Amino acid sequence: MGIAALFASAIYRLGGRGVATVQDGLGTGEWVALVVLTLAFVYGEGFRALERRWVPRVVVRARRVRRERSLVVHLLAPLYGLSLIGASRKETARAWAGTLAIVLAVLVVRSFPEPWRGITDFAVAAALAWGLAAIVRGVPSALR
Repeated sequence: MGIAALFASAIYRLGGRGVATVQDGLGTGEWVALVVLTLAFVYGEGFRALERRWVPRVVVRARRVRRERSLVVHLLAPLYGLSLIGASRKETARAWAGTLAIVLAVLVVRSFPEPWRGITDFAVAAALAWGLAAIVRGVPSALR
């Protein structure tokens, strides 16, 4: 649930900026960029990366949290679910590298001028919305 809340918060913030950019008006090339980037992000990040690879791992780790007796694991469940703690060295290293890549991407995108930042934020929010839907669909199996 914590991870879903993080996704929802990011979708709200980024989606709001993206919608505001669209409402301010886009030129033809910018509309094309918005559509192409959104489709690419939803397919590449939302479907292939989040739904098919990342969410199933999070669901498996959520099941493990339920069996854990450690209070620390329960308190830090989102970090555990993200494999940032309590995973194999390789999996933890990959999770931290992914987190660092996301932070770097955020810093780069923040430097984009409008409307390109808003276009990118819209596409990212759409991909995260796809990922959030995959998380919500995975919750019942994690609770069983």
